[in-house]
Amino acid sequence: MPFSRCGTLIPRLGDEPVVASAWEHFVQDQPLEVAGVCSVVLASWQRCRSEAVDPARHSAPAAAAERVRQLQRQNRELCEAARPALESLRDILRECGTLIMLCDPGGTVLHLNGETRARSVGEGINLATGGCWNEDVIGTNAIGTAIATAAPVQIHADEHFCLDVKRWTCAAAPILDPFSRTLLGVVDVSGVKETFHGHTLGLVVAAARQIEGELARRDVALHERLLTRAIDHFIRYASDYVVLVDSRGRIVRINGNAQAARESHEVRLPSEVGSQVPGLNLALPEIDRSCQRPEWLRPEWLHPVKDHDGMLGTALVIPLATRQNRTTVSLPTATATATMAGDAFGEIIGGSAVLEATKARARRIAPLDLPVLLLGETGAGKELFARALHRAGNRPEGPFIAVNCGAFTRELLASELFGYSDGAFTGARRGGLPGKFEQADGGTLFLDEVGELPLDMQPHLLRVLQDGIVVRLGDTRERRVSVRVVAATNRDLQQEISAGRFREDLYHRLCVVSLPLPPLRDRPGDIEAIIAHLNSKLARKYGCVPKQLEPALHQTLLSYRWPGNIRELQNVFEVMFALSEGDIIDTSLLPPSIAQSVKDSLPMSTSTRIPGTFGRLEELERQAILDAIANSHGNISMAARTLGISRSTLYVKLATIRAEPVLAPPSHP
Repeated sequence: MPFSRCGTLIPRLGDEPVVASAWEHFVQDQPLEVAGVCSVVLASWQRCRSEAVDPARHSAPAAAAERVRQLQRQNRELCEAARPALESLRDILRECGTLIMLCDPGGTVLHLNGETRARSVGEGINLATGGCWNEDVIGTNAIGTAIATAAPVQIHADEHFCLDVKRWTCAAAPILDPFSRTLLGVVDVSGVKETFHGHTLGLVVAAARQIEGELARRDVALHERLLTRAIDHFIRYASDYVVLVDSRGRIVRINGNAQAARESHEVRLPSEVGSQVPGLNLALPEIDRSCQRPEWLRPEWLHPVKDHDGMLGTALVIPLATRQNRTTVSLPTATATATMAGDAFGEIIGGSAVLEATKARARRIAPLDLPVLLLGETGAGKELFARALHRAGNRPEGPFIAVNCGAFTRELLASELFGYSDGAFTGARRGGLPGKFEQADGGTLFLDEVGELPLDMQPHLLRVLQDGIVVRLGDTRERRVSVRVVAATNRDLQQEISAGRFREDLYHRLCVVSLPLPPLRDRPGDIEAIIAHLNSKLARKYGCVPKQLEPALHQTLLSYRWPGNIRELQNVFEVMFALSEGDIIDTSLLPPSIAQSVKDSLPMSTSTRIPGTFGRLEELERQAILDAIANSHGNISMAARTLGISRSTLYVKLATIRAEPVLAPPSHP
């Protein structure tokens, strides 16, 4: 009857005679009556018998030099990530007379390091670069058995299947893709059997984990670049089925109707992120990729994604028969059209080119079920955009829940986000309370000031974003939620990551697509429209007619830089509206700091005198621009800073001025 030794993975030297006897019985098809063979080894022997491996085989087959170079190129990322771990192993085992190897998923040795004498002995059985140590060609050995079982293993002496390999001892651990958990390769330490040590297995396992950690770090950076470059594909082909894969052919992001793709083109693709798409591994030669691609995959659907450093991956765009006709939105008429159709972004007041471009990008982003990071200064309207993204998205009927991450202590924020169970802490509500994630289930959660999130809370938020599972404070029950996250910050999160105050992996989860919001000073042409909107809104609030603005006050509001953006303008205007007597608001109600700031920043030309009476607003603006350019001696950047506007805005205004007809000066008697 078959037998096995269960328990430790590490061989016992005292079992060698028992194992040797068992192997002789096994290869002669004789009954095995004595215990002592590890179950992993016995299972490997049985696989060798099934593959008709010759136990008298002298050495492993060797790949040709060109084939080895090709495999090294295909596994370049693995080799680079493994280098530090292999060097550490070499330093530790320098005096042990062992060989340290990195193998590809097929068991071919890609790189080998170790003592010269051990190398010379290993070459006798092709335990060298290019040797193939898969089980089906050279029988039971640590490399091949680790590949077959996808688990660490130590094979000693007579446990090997082929006779000439029995003088060796080896330990190997598989290296798994941190993204898809598929086998990438094997790290192995081998030596003649006298070098056996039980700690060797622990060393190779630690090395494999170190390599996986380095690969994970590289994947995070690669996928960030890939998603940044590919976002236009998701926007442009929002009505199609888009599958984004990285350079190794792994699925990173999916958007669209998979069922429609299957019905239209008989598409057979895995739906799990991390799965491999056949024929899209860019490490393989084009001829190999073409052979691997399924028949339904048409070459014209493949869109390469690259940046200045080279190819990052591929966007597979599968056209859907039911997709809507695409239209090109003209920015000058977009606002009017959208307002007539009940535009979700209609509450965002302004018609400047930079704001219209931002709203146009937001409209394209809204239907995509992707996390969005809003970037902008305090008061720039981040919550307005967040609510508009929710209304224009795929879950407009779901709840919109907002939470300011900077407005709570760490303990209160944890309970706000994740909720708590009955008795979780003193004062906890009877029966517990759901957190914001649960409240937002089926809708949108807006995380304002996410850069203020305490560092020790960030892993908990990351887990919810990754798994969609919430565990309340003081509870063990897992609750699954489906939430679209829109986050916002006025901080430079890349700088926060460098300073160690924000997790890089959380940043990549939140910032799948970013939406920068322009400050008010970059769209001064919108200030008048915002003031008009506030005037009407406050008139309804206070039950009176809209008020008129004194010309000097009007000019001051248009000239001020508004460092607090729309929020500051709204607060200042409401105070002046409420305090004004009668139907006119004058300069006496201006906060002194604003009045003085505008006075200090007004450019005065030495060659042009401003008339005592006010002309038309356009004429005043035109003259201020010309004066600023004259005073800065034609330096556009300096003139823009003087005027408190961006350089691009100044160029637009200059183009308008240059397009104006030249009028002859009035004649004087």
